[in-house]
Amino acid sequence: MVFSQIERRKIVQLAPHLPNADISKCCGAKWKRMSLRERQPYMEESERLKQLHARQYPTYK
Repeated sequence: MVFSQIERRKIVQLAPHLPNADISKCCGAKWKRMSLRERQPYMEESERLKQLHARQYPTYK
């Protein structure tokens, strides 16, 4: 989700007319082309946010 949120903003700025489905496809295609090393910062941030949420809302299931 972290990557998708960042990438979506970039795509919308470049092509505001694109439907959401096409933007999602672009994001997915770019993610698949990225190496594990390129993906790592996004995965780490996602994990950090997950842990933060768990601390803030311990009873959330």
